[in-house]
Parts: sequence; structure tokens; C-alpha cells
Amino acid sequence: MPMQNWHIRNTAAGSGRTVIATPATSDFKFISAARIILNPETPGITARNDGAETTLLVLHGAGSVTVGDNTYQVSRFDGVYIPRGEEFTVETDETLDILEGSAPTGLTFPAAHVRHEEAQHQEGMYLKVGAEPYYREIHKAIADNVQGAKLMTGVTMSKPGNWTSWPPHEHAATQEELYVFFDMPRFGTQYVYTDIDNPELIAPVYQDDAVVIVKGYHPNVAVPGYPINFAWILCSLEDLTYRKLGGVNVQPEFQMETGLR
Repeated sequence: MPMQNWHIRNTAAGSGRTVIATPATSDFKFISAARIILNPETPGITARNDGAETTLLVLHGAGSVTVGDNTYQVSRFDGVYIPRGEEFTVETDETLDILEGSAPTGLTFPAAHVRHEEAQHQEGMYLKVGAEPYYREIHKAIADNVQGAKLMTGVTMSKPGNWTSWPPHEHAATQEELYVFFDMPRFGTQYVYTDIDNPELIAPVYQDDAVVIVKGYHPNVAVPGYPINFAWILCSLEDLTYRKLGGVNVQPEFQMETGLR
């Protein structure tokens, strides 16, 4: 029987590495996710996701990520791709907040570091999407710029009071997804529904909350005067086949509108 654990509160409550969702604790088939919060009291962690590729996305702060013989200096919105089953170490002399995602795969690809300050100037990596009142900016970190089997990650940031993930779309047959909200002084409202009259989730979401999306349309909206911002982990249900942005099913009533994430 499905667990229906759609909404996870306050994923940044503890320091160190905290697992926030796995296939054993949610309806995910593939995604496992963790929050890595480092500070002077907890300056580093070492971890390994056996049989899985891993992505790291920096939400705040700066530090280093070591994978094998490579050490990468990372800062806000940088991404790191870690090959299948490889150990990684994250350290900082200050503070560092990272969203970690992993998914099982039989494929192995090279480690990679994507610097946000470079990626935002590369074609297709920084997108301005939609129009009022559903305008937002998308910053990709690990996507088709990096070889991988299943995972992609990045952030979406709205204008105050705007909708995102609009028009409502779903991708249950091809991808599952996790949202983690950040930099939100107030709250937003997240919808997940296959049938709007019987929604899986309609709930206020606050900074550091997470939402599990395995099916259904999933738009969200900010409150007036404040943004809704979220990091996303997107996972293809098969190695390589659906590892892409786009290819979604738009809710029929909104077919004439455009935009993704």
C-alpha cells in the first residue's frame, strides 16, 4: 500500500547529513535525498551511496567536495555529480548547506563540478520562463550539461506573488521529483493532484519543507509580496531514457499556456 508521505517538514532541523526521503520512507521508487548542514561544530561529513549516482546542490555557504583524487571548491548554486557508488567528503571552514540526491543505476559516469557563476552564462542553463503572474527564473546545475544516468537538479525562483510549475503539468510515467523550499520569509501553497476534486496534497509550504512528487499535476504559488523558491531533484524512471527537462503532460485546461518547472 502506498505510504503517501507527500509533505516533509523542516528538512534542515539538524546539522551533519540528514536523510530526508528514500524509497523506504516515501512513495519514491528511486530518489533518495539528504540535507547536509555544516558549521564550525560539524565541519565535515563523508558518505557513500552504494549502487547509486549522487548529485549535490549548494543552497547556501561555501566549502569543498572531494571525490576520489579531485577536490572542488563549491559555493551557492554549484552542482557536483558523483559517480555510482563513489565515496565523497564535504567540508567547510564556515557554513555550508547542500541538497543531496541519489538514485540507483548500473551505469558509471565521470565526476563533475558545475560552477554556477559559469553555468548561468551558458546557453540553456539559465532560463527566464513564463509571464506575469507566473514568471520565474530557473538555474540548472546538473542537467544535460553533465553525463549521468537518471538525476538532474537545479533551482526555481519566482517573482513575489507568482505561480511556478505553471501551467500545471505531470510526468508520472517518466520521472519522479522532489522539491525543497528555501529563502522564503513567509510561505507558499503547493498543490499535487491527479484529480483537482480529490487532491493528493494542498498545503502551505515553508522554508526547508520538502514535497514528494510521484504523480499528479504540481503547481505552486507564492503569497503576495514574497517569492516561492525551491530546489528540485528530477529523476528518470529508466537510465538515460527520460533524463531531460520537458516532455511533460500539461493539464488539458491549460494547454495554450507555456512554461516548465
